[in-house]
Amino acid sequence: MKHNTSYSHSPFLSCILLFVLLFGQAPEGFTQFTINDTFANLNDCDTMTRGIYIVWWDNNWDDSAEADILLDSMIDIRTHCLTELGMQDPPNPQNGHYYNVYLHRNGDIFPDGWGNGQGTDNNGYPFLTLPIGAHQDWINVAHETFHIFQYNANSPGFEYSGPSQWFIEASANWYAATRYPDFEGAFLEGESLIRLPHVPLWLSFDNFPSYYPENWQRYVHQYAMAMLLFYLTEEAGVSDSLISYSHYQGITEYPQEFFFNALGATGFRNHFIDWAAHISNNFDFLNQAQRDRMAIEWNWVADHNDDNRYTETFQDEGTNGWYRPADTLVTTSWAFNNYRLTNSSTDTYTFQLRGDPQGTAGNASYFQGKLVVLNSFTGASFHDLNMSNDQEGILSLSLTPSDTAVYFLIASMPAVFQGIDQRFSYQMRIDKGPMTSIPQNLTPTKAEEVGRYTPLNQQIGKQDKSPIQIIRYNDGSSRKVYMPPK
Repeated sequence: MKHNTSYSHSPFLSCILLFVLLFGQAPEGFTQFTINDTFANLNDCDTMTRGIYIVWWDNNWDDSAEADILLDSMIDIRTHCLTELGMQDPPNPQNGHYYNVYLHRNGDIFPDGWGNGQGTDNNGYPFLTLPIGAHQDWINVAHETFHIFQYNANSPGFEYSGPSQWFIEASANWYAATRYPDFEGAFLEGESLIRLPHVPLWLSFDNFPSYYPENWQRYVHQYAMAMLLFYLTEEAGVSDSLISYSHYQGITEYPQEFFFNALGATGFRNHFIDWAAHISNNFDFLNQAQRDRMAIEWNWVADHNDDNRYTETFQDEGTNGWYRPADTLVTTSWAFNNYRLTNSSTDTYTFQLRGDPQGTAGNASYFQGKLVVLNSFTGASFHDLNMSNDQEGILSLSLTPSDTAVYFLIASMPAVFQGIDQRFSYQMRIDKGPMTSIPQNLTPTKAEEVGRYTPLNQQIGKQDKSPIQIIRYNDGSSRKVYMPPK
């Protein structure tokens, strides 16, 4: 339908609007909305209205059929967000105006730089731009429409910035995935999560370190983290309201701290490491089409030189003593490392973890270890390390040739909820063969630093700013560290 400058309504239409008002489809106090627009006009554009929305398109094209279908979807999403998820309308309809949605393409009257997403116009109202093509991608439509009902959020801890920016994008992707859980494109960015397990949960555009590689998998991390939210609600039984209704509860904590407090430290930590185990096991809670689509996306657009899926791989053998990962790969806050052991024999393996008591910024560390055993006949099984304290754990497993591989996951989950640079290091060990005794005290003897050197074996001091340094210790061990720019 094309709207002109006259907006008289028939009695029948007024009855419909009254019904809508009474049953929660329009904000209280408005039986109709007015146009408040800064980008379009009714001479050059056609429009279609429904509920709180007005869809605009250049009248050199006929997008009425597409707008009709789009509006049905957006109306349904609004109803769900307001009546079941405890969210609120944006300011436009609250002040008696339509919410503007623009369908745009090359060569139309709209700005050439428009992309796909929500913005704020010169009148201070949010609006949505959908390129032709993206307006029929229902995962995308659900994501962007969910953003509409985040706009008036009153939880300052959930601002679109810093350590909380990730949650705004991840929760919109979460909503799209829960609405279309079987769509093969529901988790396009998901493969990046197992290729970059060591980066902080809250990595986003707004806290992206200057020394990180500028590639697809690091930039999409905030979108990919929808899979953690999806796991929480769809697999772990966490209420949807923890993600949706919390936008309107005046919460001052960052989302990750809010989860930590709402679910309890033990609960959130157990959910996190379980999630890490299941995504490491080829995303076992998704369908095969989704897994295949994520792999295609990775192969197509990722920087394959920045693939850190396995911190180290061991083939039919242990580590030959304690192993400490390089600083470039070690866990940060709410992150994990994955060590892969391949097996072809009947043997006992013992897995040990010794975490450093503090991170590089002085915060107390917290580690848990978990094993994922891949069996060619029975599938995957999951085993928790016996943690004697917040840093130390051990577990022995008897393997057979059908146990073809073991993933040794080490998750860093400190009571830290911001910051990108702090690393939480540890030592790990895998021993092949029966243990003659179980260590009663896993606390390692603290090795003391005896010198620092460049890769060319030139000795330097602790204050030296060389980007790559080799630290030697009095127990004969050494490690290579990467010193990020200040």
